[in-house]
Amino acid sequence: MIVGSGTVRWILLLWLASFAAPVVATAERPADVTLQGVIHDVDRATTRDLPFSVPAGTALVRVVFTYEGRDRGVTITLGVADPQRFRGWGGGTKYAFAIGDAFATPSFLPGPIPAGPWRLMMTVPAIRTGDSAKWSARIWFSKASNLDEVAFVPKPIRAGPGWYRGDLHSHSGQSDARCRSYAGREAGCPPFYTFQEAAAHKLDFLALTDHNVTSHFIDMGYLQPHFDTLLLMPGRELTTRDGHANLLGYMGALETDIGRPGAESVNTMLASAHATGGFLTINHPSRPTGEDCLGCGWAPRDTDYANVDAIEVVNGGSTIETPGDREAAIAKQVRYWEALLNRGYRLVGVAGSDNHDAIQYRGNSPIGPQAAIGSLATVVHADDLSQGAILRGLRSGRAFVDLDEGRGRVLDMTARRGNTTASMGSTLPAGKSAITAMAHVEGVAGGKIALTVDGERLATTGIAGGMADVSLDLRQGVRRWFRVDVLRPDGRHWLIGNPIYVR
Repeated sequence: MIVGSGTVRWILLLWLASFAAPVVATAERPADVTLQGVIHDVDRATTRDLPFSVPAGTALVRVVFTYEGRDRGVTITLGVADPQRFRGWGGGTKYAFAIGDAFATPSFLPGPIPAGPWRLMMTVPAIRTGDSAKWSARIWFSKASNLDEVAFVPKPIRAGPGWYRGDLHSHSGQSDARCRSYAGREAGCPPFYTFQEAAAHKLDFLALTDHNVTSHFIDMGYLQPHFDTLLLMPGRELTTRDGHANLLGYMGALETDIGRPGAESVNTMLASAHATGGFLTINHPSRPTGEDCLGCGWAPRDTDYANVDAIEVVNGGSTIETPGDREAAIAKQVRYWEALLNRGYRLVGVAGSDNHDAIQYRGNSPIGPQAAIGSLATVVHADDLSQGAILRGLRSGRAFVDLDEGRGRVLDMTARRGNTTASMGSTLPAGKSAITAMAHVEGVAGGKIALTVDGERLATTGIAGGMADVSLDLRQGVRRWFRVDVLRPDGRHWLIGNPIYVR
């Protein structure tokens, strides 16, 4: 038995209001349920169920269990069951774990989260004669739309604001990625290789975006504790005959079969995806589409871009597969994006490798050359390295595309009109007063800053040192937007910046 002051002592704090509260990380808000108690020496070799109730609509249950006396030989092990089945056992090694619809901590089973009575199964293998120890179980419930909490890691991998570098488009054998097996045969490429390459290339985050499926989320949940310097971000490539789009962050169900309820049309599917709160990017839109690759380009002419967050302005696979000059392929993708900006849409420019064989460098890839993980990146300014912060940073538009491997390059822009200031991705008011603007760059000595206004390349300015602040000449006026790129000394794209908008 478990006793405290001669009687069973429980404190059950159930804040259903927190379940509907504003989105914050679980570590930053009170637990929805707290169970507390004391074990004594008479509890040695006993097991006790610790019941708690899970509300309807929960997509993730997260548990943090603590207890006293480890230095005195006290040992407690922990398992968990839902109303229908056993969901896992952490033994004496896992006291902080998550169980969700889409993923779970290793040792626990992902799957539907039934509402109703759940239980922790607490066993006391060891406590010495005359000893006692307090224990506490804190439990949080999160809905699928809470993208800060329904994440593979519940707190930032790295604290503090800064520029974070990642790949927003990659694939594994959970869809169509192929690589050589140890026997040299063609086989589905395990996600581990993709994550290993991302970590080796010093990326801060990586989105695995397999086609239409969510089965890779299980792998990501299992592997995130191992890749603890790399933020793994859930994604899926919504793959249709009309085009492809990445949905990042959201792990719940989404219909992608055009013509079915919830996806009666491409625009309906985009609206459903946008409503999840995830970050939605149209992929490789300027690629040809047809018999060789149905849906590889973006076909719908009536697209409602109000439901789209971003355009993939550089796709690694497209630049490799396009015949001829790689720079011409990049310029074509950028022009596609800029044409939409000229129509008044606010669309963040991002990039992804679209890698389908993370270990191609070993030679003899079964699917041919691939843009390597880390060979290009989306670099985003975020408050910290967490899923929620990266998604908010992407949505803000304070991001740039880096077409080189390695770290250390920065492209930023600020502007002022009257009393209003704006950073890259933000908006200045329309008006007749002058706009003053400044580009800030690092790590691109010898390059050139190129200013583009409303789709027209106006001027280039040389960069002398490793760090520079360059004033931008906007005397000719701005109708909708302006942005800057950094060109290499030979004139090829190096960094691609996002706009400041005028509305």
